[in-house]
Amino acid sequence: MDLMRYATALVGISDAGDVVSSVVARVVERRSLSELDDPKQYLMKSILNESRMRHRSRSRESRAMASLVGEPVIERPDHTLELIMRLPVRQRAVVYLKYYEQYTSTEIADLMGCRPATVRRYLHLARNKLREVISE
Repeated sequence: MDLMRYATALVGISDAGDVVSSVVARVVERRSLSELDDPKQYLMKSILNESRMRHRSRSRESRAMASLVGEPVIERPDHTLELIMRLPVRQRAVVYLKYYEQYTSTEIADLMGCRPATVRRYLHLARNKLREVISE
C-alpha cells in the first residue's frame, strides 16, 4: 500500500508528506527497515501514531484559539471526504483501510496493532458519527 495515500487519508494532503517523511526519517535514524519483521505494518502503525499526535496538537491549538476569540468555531462540512476527515484519527484509518483499500477487519487489526473487535468498534463509531452529521 502506498504510505502517502494512507497518510493523506489520515491527515489530509497538505500534511501527508510531512507525516511520511517524519516517520521514515525517525525509523531510518533508529534502525534499518531490513531489521524489522514486517516493515509495512511497522510503518503504517508509525504513520497512524504520528497522525494522532498531530491531530491532538491541532485540537489543542484550536481550543486555545477559540478561548482567545471567546466563541466556539463551528464548521459544517458539505462533502463526504470532509466529514471523514473530521473523524478521530483511528476511526478515519479504519474507514480508509476498509472502504478504500478493501482490507478485512483482521488485516486492519494486524496493520494497526489491535484486535479485530476493536477495528469493528471503530468502524461502528465512525458510521454512527457520519450518520449523525449527515442527518443534521
